[in-house]
Amino acid sequence: MATKNQGVKQGIRNKRKPASAAAAGRKKPARAAKAAAKPTRVSAARTGSEPPLVKTLLAEHRHIASVMQLFSGQLKAIEAGQRVDTHVVYEIMDYMVTWPDRFHHPREDLIYGRVAELDASAGDNVDSLQRDHDHMARSGREVLRNIQQWRDGEVSGKVLVDSGRAYVDHMYEHMNSEEKLVFPQIMDVLAAGDWLELEQDDQLRPVADPVFGAQVQREFRNMARKLRTSVRRGVERGTLLEWLSLEAFMESLEVVSMAYESARSSAGEHARTAWGEGMELFRESAVTAPWRCTANNARLGLRLVQELASISREALDDLSRVNQERKARVRLMDN
Repeated sequence: MATKNQGVKQGIRNKRKPASAAAAGRKKPARAAKAAAKPTRVSAARTGSEPPLVKTLLAEHRHIASVMQLFSGQLKAIEAGQRVDTHVVYEIMDYMVTWPDRFHHPREDLIYGRVAELDASAGDNVDSLQRDHDHMARSGREVLRNIQQWRDGEVSGKVLVDSGRAYVDHMYEHMNSEEKLVFPQIMDVLAAGDWLELEQDDQLRPVADPVFGAQVQREFRNMARKLRTSVRRGVERGTLLEWLSLEAFMESLEVVSMAYESARSSAGEHARTAWGEGMELFRESAVTAPWRCTANNARLGLRLVQELASISREALDDLSRVNQERKARVRLMDN
């Protein structure tokens, strides 16, 4: 595997760096003629289209991310002292070493190499990414060895958890960097003709994924089954969360509606009381009634404000209870 990666990397470097000055001199007229024949280059970014190879790389990133998520869950269980399926743990890193390190990353390197041929400013970034691919391949093999030694009782779970998490964190960081920085540069530099030539390269031909392809290879069946279970549970959890949220929302609406009805009823009762007592005050004395009505209304208004404040506090308490019950049910579901 390491030999194949080195061969691919060396091929890229040979493409980017002519063997001699004479060779470089011979290439210049050809490039000049090509430039004369094609005076304008329209990149994929300008056309707004996403080349199939980029779509493939992005899809593979999503697959790798799902595997890393599964691996993170297994590492968390190991750290907590819970029982895990050691076959699943081993197959995760065996997959990473067998497929992304052998096919996904070298294919990216070939595309980056073409970018470096056309844009000299991308050379340093390309070299950095290729070195990072080599580093991740070494790290993946190291984590795989740790898993085997952990299964044999030769290393502790902490050693595995630490190395595994470092690998996962670096993988996420690497993919994010590629998608935010590198892929946009690829789209900006490469034109339709470049993509057509790349698609005809034998080393960029589609390779069946042993887990996410049409057929799962036998050596990864445990991991594939665990992935399907995780996806199914994720969908089930999402559905349950929606139902819990909807139920909590409906109950909250009921709380607010009841509070509104109580407030409206209380306000109506106070209005009727104020009207009745005001009429009585006018019958007793029309001269002093305005001032006495004002004082009485202020007293009744203060009482109404107090009652409304009490209704609001009770409604807020009920809303808090509804939310706490929802959170408790979510925790129970997760456990």
